[in-house]
Amino acid sequence: MQRVLIVGRQQTMIDKVTSTLELEGYSVSSTLLDDVAVDLATSSDFDAVLIGSGVSELDRLKLKGDVLRVQPSTKVAQAHGPESVVTALRQVFRS
Repeated sequence: MQRVLIVGRQQTMIDKVTSTLELEGYSVSSTLLDDVAVDLATSSDFDAVLIGSGVSELDRLKLKGDVLRVQPSTKVAQAHGPESVVTALRQVFRS
């Protein structure tokens, strides 16, 4: 089972994306806070980190760099909501 960490700014959107991914068979963790995301990436092996579209571009770039520093093999992508998240993950895992 592939493990995914979701980082966003809106809990309701995170909940929808989490439900969608769990139905697709992914193991999902989530947080609203970037520093918690980095701590989780440091202490756990995630296959991918999805950063919500509500995260500013500056925060997204910093978070991506921080995650890749502690887990270089982790795939990092932007998520645009529950409708597109499964497609985004499939593309990430193909690359």
